[in-house]
Amino acid sequence: MGKLSWNDLRLIYEGQYGVEADEASKWIAKELFSKNWFGTPEKVGRMWQDIEVCIAYSEFLIEVDKFKKKNNYTETAAIKVMHEERHPAIKAFGADAKYGMFKMKAERFRNLCSQWNKQLRHAGFLKPKPQSEYTRKSLIAAAKRVEKKLSKSKLLVKRPTKK
Repeated sequence: MGKLSWNDLRLIYEGQYGVEADEASKWIAKELFSKNWFGTPEKVGRMWQDIEVCIAYSEFLIEVDKFKKKNNYTETAAIKVMHEERHPAIKAFGADAKYGMFKMKAERFRNLCSQWNKQLRHAGFLKPKPQSEYTRKSLIAAAKRVEKKLSKSKLLVKRPTKK
């Protein structure tokens, strides 16, 4: 048997589970475009497997940067305001992502964008956020404290007990 089409899949559901083809197509669409599509905070969604979605998101981030600099907003505030104003960049990204981004509230969209940025930075698709000098120094100091504590605990373990 060759490649399965959507119609074949609907007919398989109809034959196997005794449901109508239209009802089976609703089930399939719900499963495909549920949380698996956007992903969760722990897991990257399936939408990022499509290179066109990645390109559209990077173009969307360029528009966010322009909007942010023009109106003097933070990134998350700019995304929220752009969503509330129904900015064309969000509409273009939604068209490529095959999901209407205006179906959700601005807060939900902002949270998803933050989640996606974090995941894509971790994957190496986006540049990491620049750290301030204070943050960098405090992280180094914390790492030194942890290392010092571990070395002390290793010294305590290595000492033999006297009998």
